[in-house]
Amino acid sequence: MTIDLRLTNAGARRFQDGHPWVFKGDVAWNSALDFAEPGELVRFCDPRLKPLGVGMFNPRTELCARVLARGANARVDADTFLHRLRRALEKREQLFAVPHYRWVHAEGDDLPGLVVDRYGDVLSVQVTTAGMERLKPLWEPALHALARPKTIVWRNDLPARRQEGVSTEPGLWGEPLAGPVAVVEGPVTFRADLVEGQKTGWFFDQRANRMHVAEFAPGRTVIDLYSHAGGFGLPAAVAGAAAVTMVDVSPLALALSRRAAEENRVAERCAWIEADVFDFLDPAADDGCRYEVVVVDPPAFIKDRRKIPAGLAGYRKLARLAAAKTAPGGIFFMASCSHHAHPPQFKAAVEAGLADAGRSCELLRQARADRDHPIHPKLPQNDYLKALTYRLDV
Repeated sequence: MTIDLRLTNAGARRFQDGHPWVFKGDVAWNSALDFAEPGELVRFCDPRLKPLGVGMFNPRTELCARVLARGANARVDADTFLHRLRRALEKREQLFAVPHYRWVHAEGDDLPGLVVDRYGDVLSVQVTTAGMERLKPLWEPALHALARPKTIVWRNDLPARRQEGVSTEPGLWGEPLAGPVAVVEGPVTFRADLVEGQKTGWFFDQRANRMHVAEFAPGRTVIDLYSHAGGFGLPAAVAGAAAVTMVDVSPLALALSRRAAEENRVAERCAWIEADVFDFLDPAADDGCRYEVVVVDPPAFIKDRRKIPAGLAGYRKLARLAAAKTAPGGIFFMASCSHHAHPPQFKAAVEAGLADAGRSCELLRQARADRDHPIHPKLPQNDYLKALTYRLDV
């Protein structure tokens, strides 16, 4: 039997305004809610118990409920998920000729707690909430019906799942993977490790930004800092860069980029350095090399709000150090995937770092994640990726 979750006046207003999240402060809490199972379906009600919609509830977390459907007669069943997954798939098929993309982007596709990346006939899936895990029998068949995958990798190794009270044991359905899968983006084929790699194995969010940076590469020297599996370096090499250097602390990531460089027939113009980027950029270790295109794409520096000042200081320092590696008049690209760093804050930190390095600049482009990462209109904080391109010494 579905639990009635009675909202406060403020909570009901937020719900009716279209917000997809409900926090404990939005709920007229009672002791019975403490005994609800993580992920149970609930019926949202206003203070007078008028039904408003249905969603998933977890008493263990501050963000305690996520909206699945709205209206007094709202219901959620297998057809609900089939319709939403089909709609999300059709959108991607209109955007991309090759079936390598983020198929489902959680709230952005009205499927909170679910992320699906598609690599042809292989899917990499993250379920981040107890509710979506409980509802798996309703939506998993739709994945099979719509994409007919040979393999599904369940990337359950998430701190969020532990907080939600669900298993973090990884899983695999279908044919075992023979190794890293191919990822096709335009003229470049990358390699992604869907089992041991970061997150879902690949960062589709930077696709358009990689193509943008590659436009500056022909005939130029390029360095890709935090290169991962060659995300920016390989497209630059394929586009005709004179030389590309990729720096990353992960030997696994560098091995993937080496393999892909060979498969793309650009290995002779590529070099790989296994190092912590801050150590590599330390002025005391400066090798005197300067690059005409510099890419800085670090992991998230800011994990929670308390670390915003320290994280912004880190971005400023990183911009200063990387600017010193940029040749006069060079192109400087820097990104942040920390959703706690708001775009104006990140831009100010980067430009302060460039000024600290004594470099003038002009902003050529501001960008976000690619088109397969739609953002729910009421969740601007989920518009996490920020990418800035500058020309220095103007």
